[in-house]
Amino acid sequence: MRNTLVVALSLALSASAAIFPKDTVVKMLDPKGFRKAMKANETSMVAFVAPWCGHCQRMAPEYSKAALGLYPLIPTYAVDCDAEANKRLCSEQGVQGFPTIKLYPRGKQLNPLTYDSGDRTASSFFYWASRRVPNHVKKIGQLNDIQQWAEESAERGLPRALLLTKEKIIPLLWTVLGNKFAGKIELASHRDRKGKSSVALGYEAGEQKSSKVLIYPPGSTTPVRYEGINKLDSLSKFFESVIDGTADLKIVNEEAASEEFVPDEAELEIERKQEAQRIALAHGGFANFIDFEDALKKGHNPHGSQGYPGMLGDLPQKKKKATGSESIAVEPAVETGDAKDQAAFAASEPAPAATPEPSEAPVDEQASEQASEPEPASAPKDEL
Repeated sequence: MRNTLVVALSLALSASAAIFPKDTVVKMLDPKGFRKAMKANETSMVAFVAPWCGHCQRMAPEYSKAALGLYPLIPTYAVDCDAEANKRLCSEQGVQGFPTIKLYPRGKQLNPLTYDSGDRTASSFFYWASRRVPNHVKKIGQLNDIQQWAEESAERGLPRALLLTKEKIIPLLWTVLGNKFAGKIELASHRDRKGKSSVALGYEAGEQKSSKVLIYPPGSTTPVRYEGINKLDSLSKFFESVIDGTADLKIVNEEAASEEFVPDEAELEIERKQEAQRIALAHGGFANFIDFEDALKKGHNPHGSQGYPGMLGDLPQKKKKATGSESIAVEPAVETGDAKDQAAFAASEPAPAATPEPSEAPVDEQASEQASEPEPASAPKDEL
């Protein structure tokens, strides 16, 4: 009897895992994992599925492709509602049919959004999720407005971080960080297209797609340039260190500058897959090639530098050691806002509407089906 139960459980888990490709970045959650994900105060997408559901099986490859494009900025999960241990969780989340896709804008702090379009394609999931990250980033248009922002925000007593980017649209990485640290660090972004603002602030103009992060201590109007790697986990670690305003910014910045970037082979493989996926996802957002060509003319280029997952720009150069006891840190080669984690192109054009596909009711037989109306195209989220 015991062996029979073990075999049955193994088969159930295999059936669940078999819905998604073997190399997927979609992570399966149980109730404990779900609670942990919701505590992260980040935007995440969750698919509630059942192994026997035909619609789920057809959706899974597309959902997995979208997950690849969003990785690692918007975590993408799935819950097997057919598993006994997960049935209560699925009920609590209001799941009435399969598949049910929900977006949690800021963990458990905000109510989830339900995907109600019948277009279950990678591009539709990708656009839907990337557009709906809550915006807590102030967009600063003119150089003179930077000082005004610094003075006004200094009175609020929080650390602040300003991104100088040559890109037209705020990188998704910066929006994600703004959402994650909302109420703890104020984030702003200024387009420094030709590097003139950087020069005016005392920095080099930078290369064509370079970006800079300036940190303003609480109450101060004088920035300190962040010297670490423009990568999601590195920036998150740095922000965590300066949240309470008591840390020595010079020491924290030196620690960030000393971080050695060691490319992970698994991440590099994801980057290679993202490059191919990103092109397909970007094309999927246009009804015809004329619209796509027009977007290119406006500066939204989906075929630009892809970038290591969760990073602004190319891979940093290795640190060079001096002949003495001290080491010399070489600045990152290129810091660009045109990376995968930007997903700017995805946020710049609406996804096309499609014929709705029904969901399957949570029963042993695929009996009742419910159809949804196509999701209307939403406005670009450049300035939320």
